[in-house]
Amino acid sequence: MRIIGFMVVGKGEADRYLEGSLKEFKRLCDDAIICGNNTDAKTEKLIKKYGYWFYRDDREWGYNQPLIKTDLLRRIGNLSPDWIVALDADERFAPEFTRREAEALANSGEIAFHFLIVNLYNDEQHFAHDTGIQRFWNVRFYKFLPQYGLEFQKTNLHCGLGPPIAYSHGWHAPYYVLHYGLMKPKDRQAKAERYKKYDKRDMKPAYYADLERDLKMHPFNPEKLLKQLAESPDCQTRNERPQL
Repeated sequence: MRIIGFMVVGKGEADRYLEGSLKEFKRLCDDAIICGNNTDAKTEKLIKKYGYWFYRDDREWGYNQPLIKTDLLRRIGNLSPDWIVALDADERFAPEFTRREAEALANSGEIAFHFLIVNLYNDEQHFAHDTGIQRFWNVRFYKFLPQYGLEFQKTNLHCGLGPPIAYSHGWHAPYYVLHYGLMKPKDRQAKAERYKKYDKRDMKPAYYADLERDLKMHPFNPEKLLKQLAESPDCQTRNERPQL
């Protein structure tokens, strides 16, 4: 089984959480292709240190995100992948999600898996859960199925990390993904400003308000969460899957 990593990286990520995400590819993937979007020299040096395939696509992210990701997925096809591990540059899987577990999921008969995204808040021991910042399911592992299309959803933002077939036909993995990108107040403020600039779908003001105000901090207990996911009906093997 060949598992290939998928990631788009922006400017300044070497000074944030990128290296932790790159290490995830080392333990889970056979190879990875990373697209740099207006990346700086320090970030590119860090990526190349890990030996991954790298290229630049400097189209404006806020308007061309689905096109950039579609082109990346097409390039990954040149490495003959069976499955794709897709991460943002500020994410890490639960350590219990190992290569062995990834292969077990891949051999389950499903074609894609949603993972529970946990937004860390102010530190690594707490998370937030409100209108704009919450725990939610999102695709992070899927089978490479070019015959069903490689194009991403055509929205400026929130187009996902996989093509629509992965979202519509995927099931739930009993694992979480830690998102560090909203942990610090300055990062939340920066994201709110990007959303206001690029998101033309007129999302509810409460979504942006949550990025800019202080929310209640909930203790993060990874062992408890993994147990809840393992016991959740959403993560059990399903007898009927949607037809391709």
